[in-house]
Amino acid sequence: MTIVLYVIAVLIGTSLGLIGAGGAIVAVPAFVYLGGIPPTLASGYALFVIAIATLVGAVQYLRKQLVDWRSVFAFGVTTLTSIAVVRKFVMPLLPPDIDMILMLAFAGVLLTAGTAMLRSTPKPHTGEPPHIARLTGLGLAIGIISGFLGVGGGFLMTPALVLWANLDMKKAVGTSLVLISANGLAGSLADLSTNVTYDWPFLLTFTALTTLGVFFGTLLSHRIDGERLKKGFGWFVVVLGVAVMLRELLY
Repeated sequence: MTIVLYVIAVLIGTSLGLIGAGGAIVAVPAFVYLGGIPPTLASGYALFVIAIATLVGAVQYLRKQLVDWRSVFAFGVTTLTSIAVVRKFVMPLLPPDIDMILMLAFAGVLLTAGTAMLRSTPKPHTGEPPHIARLTGLGLAIGIISGFLGVGGGFLMTPALVLWANLDMKKAVGTSLVLISANGLAGSLADLSTNVTYDWPFLLTFTALTTLGVFFGTLLSHRIDGERLKKGFGWFVVVLGVAVMLRELLY
């Protein structure tokens, strides 16, 4: 199964490079069902992988000055704080028999993410002032979700940055990548401060292959219709969400 997981790592990175989403929401069920890793640890693995892999994309957008720092701070303060608190103080207190609840919650996130990807790309509300309060509130919610389930939250952040920060799509994606990388780093550092033990050889190999996939996906992005691919991936995520839910309820 390790080889299968490594192949999935490349596919996850390719997805991130092509559409800027779909990393952790595929990584967590892969870790749990194919790697036999407990959901609480799998979410930490996913945060680490996404922190490193999205950093590659974030640097590219930074070089092109496609990052809105005001939105980074509006989102980042509450997101980073809440994710660190959840990983460091709340996760260690969870009972060991909570795995089913976490995976059912994750199935709900998969269905939400898939539905969001199936929608058309929103248009910025030009001329309107940024909704800083909404961004801050959503940042708090994303931090809590990321802390418990290990998802990056890009499927929520990117549309919100377009609608509430009035960013064009490219700048919204660049800003989202910076935030996702920061979220993953905050969650991983909080995890490690609680003496959680990671399987570093496996995790670093998985992360390296995911990062390689990001480069590959970036190259393909110039040749493939990103919007069509996004909708196809959205359907895949919806099906995956249903599969996870049925797996937890029936077995």
